[in-house]
Amino acid sequence: MRDPVYTYCREVVPPSVVEQAVSLSFTRPRANNLALARGSLLEIYEVELAIKKGSGDDGEVPGDEYLYRDSTTEEFDLPMIRDDTKKHGARDKFVGAKQPQLRLAGRWSLHGRIIDMQAVRSGKSQGGADRLLLSFAEAKMSLIAFDNSTQGIVTESIHYYEHDSLRQHTPDGARTCRMRADPERRCIALRLYGDQLAILPFAEPGTAAGTDAKPYTDSFVVDMRADGVDVRNVRDFVFLGGYLEPTLALLHEQAPSWAGRVEDSRDTCSVTVVSLDVSRRAVSVLNSASRLPYDCQTLLTVPDPLGGVLALATSSITHIANGAVSCISVLSHAAARGIGIGMASYLDRTNIDLELSLEPRSSAYVLVGSSTVALWTQCGHVFLLRLAGTGRLVKRIVVRQIAGPEAQHDVGAPVAHSWDDIAILPSCVSEVHMIGEDESFNASDDLLLFVGGNSGRSLLINVRDTAASRDDTGSDVQSDNESGGDIDIDAELYGDAAPTERNGKRTQGVGDSAPDRAWADAYHFAVCDELLGSGTVVAMDVGSTDPGLTAVPGKEGLQVVTCVGNEWRGSLCVQQRHIQPEVVASFDLPGAPVRGVWTARCLREYNIGGVVQAADSASLGELGDTFMVLSRDASTAVFAAGDELQEMDRTGFFTDGPTVAVGELLGHTRVVQVHTQGLCVVNAAGRATQTIELDPMQQAVYAEVMDPFVLLRMRSGELSIFEASAETGLLSETVAPELLKGTQVLAASLFEDTHRVLCSNKEWAERNKDVLEGQQLPAANGSPGIDGGFDSLYAETAVPRKRRRTRGQVEPEDQRQAGGAEGLYDEEEEEDAHGFSGPADSAQAASSNAAHDSSLDEGKRSEEVGGKSPMYLLLLLANGNLSIMRLPQFDHVWTTPRFDSLLDTLVSASASGFGLTRQDNVHPANGVSSSSSEEDNGNGVNDTKAGLAGSRLDAASRTKHANGHELSRRIDQFQLVQLGGDRIADTYLVALTSAGEIAVYRAFAHCSQEYIAQRVDAAAGANGDGDPHAAENEGGLALRFARMQHDVLAYDPDYEHKVRRVQARQSQAFAAWSDRSSQRAAEQLHAEKEARARAQEKRQQEEAMAQADWGDGSEDGEPESSERQPVADVGAEASGGEQDSADIMFADFAAMDDLYADIPQTTAMEVGGMVNAHVEADSQVNVGTDAQTRESPDAAPEQSPEVNPDRDADADADEDSDVEPDDSLYPLHTTSKFTRLDNIGGYAALFVSGLRPVVVLVGPKRWARVHPLRLTARLASALQPADAASGFDAEAAGLATSVRPLVGMARFHAAACAHGVVALTQGGALVVAALAASAQAARGGVEFDAAWPVRTIPAGTAHGGVGALGGVAFHARSGCYALAAAGVARFGIREPHPDFADRQARETAEAQQRPPPRPGMVIPEHERVPLTTTSAAPRVPRFSVDLLSPVTWETIDSHALEPDEHIAVMRVVELECAQAAGDCKPLLCVGTGFVLGEDVQTRGKVYVFDVIDVVPLPGRPATSRRLKLLYSEEVHGIVSALTELRGCLAMSVDSKVFVRSFASGEALVSFAFLDCQCWVRSLTALRSFLLVGDLRRGLWLVGFQEHGPARLLVLARDAHACMPVQCAEVVALGRQLQLLAADSHGNLHFFTYAPHDAHSFGGQRLLRRGEYALGSRVVALRRLAAPERLVCLAATASGAVHAVAMLPENSFKRLHRINLQLVHGLPPPAALNPREFRAVPLLLRHHHAPRRSVLDADLLVPLFAHGPLSRQRDAAQRDGTTADRVLRDIVDIELPFTVL
Repeated sequence: MRDPVYTYCREVVPPSVVEQAVSLSFTRPRANNLALARGSLLEIYEVELAIKKGSGDDGEVPGDEYLYRDSTTEEFDLPMIRDDTKKHGARDKFVGAKQPQLRLAGRWSLHGRIIDMQAVRSGKSQGGADRLLLSFAEAKMSLIAFDNSTQGIVTESIHYYEHDSLRQHTPDGARTCRMRADPERRCIALRLYGDQLAILPFAEPGTAAGTDAKPYTDSFVVDMRADGVDVRNVRDFVFLGGYLEPTLALLHEQAPSWAGRVEDSRDTCSVTVVSLDVSRRAVSVLNSASRLPYDCQTLLTVPDPLGGVLALATSSITHIANGAVSCISVLSHAAARGIGIGMASYLDRTNIDLELSLEPRSSAYVLVGSSTVALWTQCGHVFLLRLAGTGRLVKRIVVRQIAGPEAQHDVGAPVAHSWDDIAILPSCVSEVHMIGEDESFNASDDLLLFVGGNSGRSLLINVRDTAASRDDTGSDVQSDNESGGDIDIDAELYGDAAPTERNGKRTQGVGDSAPDRAWADAYHFAVCDELLGSGTVVAMDVGSTDPGLTAVPGKEGLQVVTCVGNEWRGSLCVQQRHIQPEVVASFDLPGAPVRGVWTARCLREYNIGGVVQAADSASLGELGDTFMVLSRDASTAVFAAGDELQEMDRTGFFTDGPTVAVGELLGHTRVVQVHTQGLCVVNAAGRATQTIELDPMQQAVYAEVMDPFVLLRMRSGELSIFEASAETGLLSETVAPELLKGTQVLAASLFEDTHRVLCSNKEWAERNKDVLEGQQLPAANGSPGIDGGFDSLYAETAVPRKRRRTRGQVEPEDQRQAGGAEGLYDEEEEEDAHGFSGPADSAQAASSNAAHDSSLDEGKRSEEVGGKSPMYLLLLLANGNLSIMRLPQFDHVWTTPRFDSLLDTLVSASASGFGLTRQDNVHPANGVSSSSSEEDNGNGVNDTKAGLAGSRLDAASRTKHANGHELSRRIDQFQLVQLGGDRIADTYLVALTSAGEIAVYRAFAHCSQEYIAQRVDAAAGANGDGDPHAAENEGGLALRFARMQHDVLAYDPDYEHKVRRVQARQSQAFAAWSDRSSQRAAEQLHAEKEARARAQEKRQQEEAMAQADWGDGSEDGEPESSERQPVADVGAEASGGEQDSADIMFADFAAMDDLYADIPQTTAMEVGGMVNAHVEADSQVNVGTDAQTRESPDAAPEQSPEVNPDRDADADADEDSDVEPDDSLYPLHTTSKFTRLDNIGGYAALFVSGLRPVVVLVGPKRWARVHPLRLTARLASALQPADAASGFDAEAAGLATSVRPLVGMARFHAAACAHGVVALTQGGALVVAALAASAQAARGGVEFDAAWPVRTIPAGTAHGGVGALGGVAFHARSGCYALAAAGVARFGIREPHPDFADRQARETAEAQQRPPPRPGMVIPEHERVPLTTTSAAPRVPRFSVDLLSPVTWETIDSHALEPDEHIAVMRVVELECAQAAGDCKPLLCVGTGFVLGEDVQTRGKVYVFDVIDVVPLPGRPATSRRLKLLYSEEVHGIVSALTELRGCLAMSVDSKVFVRSFASGEALVSFAFLDCQCWVRSLTALRSFLLVGDLRRGLWLVGFQEHGPARLLVLARDAHACMPVQCAEVVALGRQLQLLAADSHGNLHFFTYAPHDAHSFGGQRLLRRGEYALGSRVVALRRLAAPERLVCLAATASGAVHAVAMLPENSFKRLHRINLQLVHGLPPPAALNPREFRAVPLLLRHHHAPRRSVLDADLLVPLFAHGPLSRQRDAAQRDGTTADRVLRDIVDIELPFTVL
């Protein structure tokens, strides 16, 4: 192991456990937002009232009705997501009505784990929106706000209290950094170290003046242990409402106690109410209530009229008001005995028979009324608590269970609704405040709750009190005040049942009524929406989608399988990075390579009374495709689409050349085909209705069709636009402006605003006056306002240079647009980044815009009257600007500069500064403005700017030669689409670069800065009549784009070159193969003719001899010729006559494998002719024509073998491997790489074809998810490796690669494949697939609206939902998963006396009719009968080993373990056994331990299972696998770790490590041993080395001596030997090896074994090389094998998965310097330090200095690899390297993780 070594760490899957939730108006005033904290991930959702539609609605994302389950329909059905409409009638009110839905509005990854958060509703936020206050570890708070101009967050302040004077005690992570907000919005309290509170007061409304005024005042710290308060050991604190000053209720325990001292001290807790004087910073005690139960944990505020607080304990609930206890309700008999004598008078025994045990810290609770509390327990129970009393006196607390297993019965037996909708494992609960009222959502009756879950599900629940809704006036509740004469002051003031206003909802007062069940039945809980996650994780393993595959180099399709939940309830989550559609059919395409595929729908027209009408298009979404078009290099094939693909020979389509695009026109009644030389328009019958020929000197290289326009881009860069007329049904070329005709366009696209979401600046200003007023004042004062600069914390790094500004051109907008690097730019580069138009261009643009201003409003009005959707034309100019023009008027409405730089935010700019650039003013390299490095002279800089830019031209030119790949990174194609909804936020701009990178932008409405300045000038009284751009600014679009982050790293600088080279080599290889086939056919034909000639000559000789002997026989007629017709004539007739149509049945697609099997035996084949192959006796396939020139069949016999000598395809391909293909032979026309699908599997998607295809998918959460796409498509039969028969080499054609690129993709809808896709692979296979077809009908559907596609399967018996999972292991040979499943059982103490145990054993044997035990035999403890010591016995898990099918995801076999036997470890290991004939065989090994109490000796077992093949059960083919127990053995201790070591089993029993052999196949034989002193937690093997992780003794490196006397030798240990190791693994790069250990605090530690290093003391110590904090506890480390390296995946409890790999030293130093620039140059969100977040806390460092050998890529990948190109360029230039070199390093490191 050589030194130095460096490590690369990155979070590939974000955290998914919802830990905190708060409702606020964050994004805008009066917005219904919900903020969620998922570890270090902050998400903002918007709660909308929407109608959830079904999957049959066209263009809409379907609802989740397919997730409803009925447990009575099938034995293994999954009632996992929603409630059943047949059982829960509360859902009927949502049928056809609006219901709340969650829409993701934004997400940000922070550099710190969020501990708590609160909404700041001080009324001083920007535009009236709320702020969000976040708390982090080590006593920090950050105040953030939403920036509407960039759709991001800005940090307003940060408060930290990490002073040594405040560190009086060691911080308690479970209680420190918790915040509480005053209900009157006066302050927020943060708990610090010990019993200290930090108070952050807020400014009162009206006191702050100016825009820079802070919404808060100076904070201060209060010590509760100070004199006058004397509060110690605070457990919880809450604010009380209704006081003049902020008032706190503190739950504390003055003298700490524990359960062992219950007899001496039972009532030790107290509740003290203190008042905060914010102005004096003083605290005073108001009242105190003592002698509360010792196990009180949390407090809950009770609103008026009752008031006070509830103290929740483990088995009791106490109400305290005005310093006195009013009621103590016990939940079990044991709790009643634990209440002290002094509190006996307040005891309430209403719920004593529940025998319920709570864990308040693990439970979640919320008020659903003034006297009703909803409680979610840690076991999945849901209770309603009702406070019954009079006035402010509570006499009784009634508890009623409404969901989950029945507590009073056997909890192990599921009830009818075992998997209740609302019964989840809670992590938090929050009330969602709905601002405003809707007719379908009654805010006065309904209450919205959000419940975060630990078991994978988080719910948005609607709570309705039907009793309150039935009686609007309210009814008084009966009172138990028997005296009647006493006057209660509170009753006089509030009444016995006084209604109260709570959060805008009218709630009813309380009374003391009988504990009946009617009140709980009046509350109806209905799930409105849900969020799926993959945490809390308890175990993880890596599986495969293909049986027999493991994590070996070159294998793909791996998936991460995790067990989530806790010991009571959980589920299995299967995650995979790629989307793998279900392949419905796959078949080969013979002939020349196909370059594109399109499908089109076309409605038939009918002549009714002389009027031509189209068919009803109401069900257009269910209309199947009419045509399928396949394009080759020199031909086109047309098929009639449907369940059968029939080739159409006589159609109006152009088939003698390649096709560029195919689309639909005139309301889907016409189909237009664009080829390189013209256009063809056909109807539904395939007949041509119009043909247009282009100029022979021009050639269409790109086209796009969007009804009624057809866009063409010529080879010269000019555009042609055709418009279809609805009256005539014909296409005609539109008259484009002169400015557009002379403009060179690099890329163009069409956009239809179907939902009319785009608006002008004037319209937006009228609708958002409150937001605009907040921006006008800063603009008037000359400050940047919302759009200008950065947060004040980073003002010194973001001060822009002062420039001269004219009217209508505002500096901060342009400054922010060019500042894509945000601190990484030079000031001179910022100034020249825009490029200003010259005076002539400005005047011309001004006159053109002034002329079009009038037509803008007129055109808009005409569109509104006509009811047509507005159409827009998007142009990417040669200078890099992106412009939007309204069609058909060609009004310029929006422009953004330097779109080719892919900045974070695209803002509008004035047309005078960024107008259309004439072709004669542009001089790009090779006719193309290629990259951001040319932005100094690529924007059409005029002569006045030439002097400023001249000093950098030489440097720029040198950079071009040194960094050629950066010059080639230009925008290849882009598309503006609306996906998933009818909001502007559902509009996405997707750009594809020439290097294969994907950039996704999300649109949002925001007024341009020029229009704001114009309004400011108008308000100030300035004369704006002379401004020529005033009307343009009003009519311009109020539009901006914010770039969305994704983790698809598809950078390939040789992308285009590879594509063209592969196409060229593919064509050459196919040509060579065709030539060889034709040559063989010619040779065979020549041989047959020679044979026929010889036979004819021989017959003539015989006839002549016979005639000489017998005479002439002509009188009998000519003899019938017996020779066969020449095969060439048959082929000529077949080729010349009408061809039979080709039928491709989906049911017969398996027979397509033999398409090329008959080709070598074909008797005749024309070069490039039709290839026919029989699939079945009655089915013939004719799939297209070849690209080569046809030859006459008469010339074939004249050819000799020497005419066409055999050529080697490999040599030809190698000859052209380094030479660019000739443009004349391989035209540079390109098809659109974007395919929009409105409904595929219930999602709206945009597929992006290419070398690494991806899909931009929008689901119910309305957030674009970018997922890589992987199709399981094999190579065509003709593309198999070269042999004597075919002579074709796929390797030479560049097709035999691990990546399956997609040439094209199109929509496909038919009865056999509804709402699917048809994809064309580079290898020549046509694949018909559907996206997760099983998700709507089968169990365990896939959720694609997540960071990774995830499949959730509930755990439990027959997947009933009651139970948990404790471990998972993947069996590669069978493809099945082994699970450590757990049910629920009761635990009882065993009989300790042996005599009583023997008597019980004899009685049990007699009852069961078994032989009695032998006299004198001592019964072991685990076999004794449990004692009945309490009515509320503890619940423990009951484990079993289950085998799960990877197809149906059902339990196909199970092996039950003994009672009280817990599974500690489960692994699949390769062991040498007799069953494998001396080879290794994968066997399932399980280690267990018995938990019987501290007075019983611990023991365990080891099991060895095999997965065997059996005959499946009838009707259940998935049950073809079974578990077979090969061996089990009981050991004296718990088996805590297992691994494979040289074909043997290495197992740990407590502190001892054994190496055992299973060679005999009958028993495990030990032959090596090692004592590690404490507790072995992890075992990892690599060849003959064993890595041992001890829970207290750190990391050990052990060598296994196999030869001679087998033994284990300790090679080295951790120097400090005090690290609590949870798991360990190994990563490697070449010959370098690194040891990885994860401790119990969530930190990764890296070690090396260097015996030659002096610091290792001769190799006795492991050298520590680095540390890395993950922020959550590590539950598993799994190794992945890659070529020449070993990488690792680390799964944490929060649901995050991290990738760990090694990297070379030069790459590390290069990336580390870039990372430092990003850390110091860009403001981090919430002002958190990225380096501190990944640093191990000082208290956990083991007396060593941290080394900088670990690279944190969580900042490098999103900010650099997915950042603006200008940022990449500047950061690389500052480091003395190139962006291409840095990106290549990142791609090379990330390559091993692409197999997931």
